[in-house]
Amino acid sequence: MKERIVGALIVLIYALLMYLLPYNYYYSLVYLLGVFMVVELFKMASLEKLLTWAVLLFSLAFFVAVNLPLVLSLLSKVFSSFSLIFYSGTFLSYLLILLPALLSLTLLLFSLLSYGEVKTSFFPTLFFLIYITFGTVALAKLTKPYFLLLLSIVWSTDTFAYLVGKYFGKRRITPKVSPKKTLEGSVGGSLAGALLSLLIGSELGLLEPSLESLFILFFLTVVSQLGDLLESALKRLFGVKDSGNIIPGHGGVLDRLDSTLAVSPFLFVIGGLS
Repeated sequence: MKERIVGALIVLIYALLMYLLPYNYYYSLVYLLGVFMVVELFKMASLEKLLTWAVLLFSLAFFVAVNLPLVLSLLSKVFSSFSLIFYSGTFLSYLLILLPALLSLTLLLFSLLSYGEVKTSFFPTLFFLIYITFGTVALAKLTKPYFLLLLSIVWSTDTFAYLVGKYFGKRRITPKVSPKKTLEGSVGGSLAGALLSLLIGSELGLLEPSLESLFILFFLTVVSQLGDLLESALKRLFGVKDSGNIIPGHGGVLDRLDSTLAVSPFLFVIGGLS
C-alpha cells in the first residue's frame, strides 16, 4: 500500500510539473516519458538489440512532428524552389504517411542486420512503437487546459471503474486479457468519468455543458479503457505482468500512460477544431 501511495505521488508531482512549467519544459517532460515507454516496450519484447535505434527513430519523429513549422521553414530555405510544396497541405498529408512508413522500414532493416531474421515479436512491437509516437506527439501538442481535461478523463475513468468494479462488478469483460475488469466497472467508470470531465471541461471553458459534449466525453472514456486493454493484451502477448518497475506499486511508465496514449490524439483533434 505504501508503495502505491509513493508511486501515485510521483505521478502527481510529474503531472504538476508538466502543467506548471513553461512549454519548452513541458515538451521535454513529454519526450522523456516517450523515451521511457519505448525502452520498456523493446525490453518487454526482448528486442534489446534494436533499443538504441528505436529511441533514435522515436526522437527524430518526435522532433519533426512537434516542431513541424520550424522543420518546414528550414527545408524551404534549403530547397527554396520547393518552398510552396513544403508549406502545402498536400505535403503535410504525405509527411504523415511517410513518417510511419520510413520508421517501419528503417527498423525492419536494423532488425535484419541485428538478428538475421524478423522475430515474431517484431511486428506487434513496431505497431506499438508507432502508437506510442503518435500518442506522445499528440500529448506534447496539447494546450495546458486540454492537458488538464485529459487528466480528468483518464484519471476519473480509471478511478471510478476500479471502485464500481470492486463493489458491484460481476461480469468479466475480457478475463484472458484483463481478469479484473468488469462490465459494471467499465460502464460506471465511463458514466462518472464523462460527468466529472464535463464539469472540469466547462470550468476550463473548453466545452459547453450539453448532451453533445457529454456524448463526446463518454466516447473518450471508452477510448481510455480500450487503451488500457490494448496495453494489457500486449503484456499478455509478451508474457509479462508490468511494462517496468520504475513507478513503485504501479509498474512502468507505459502502464500508467496506456489510456493517455489512446485519448491524446482525439483530444488534440478536438482542440484543433474548437
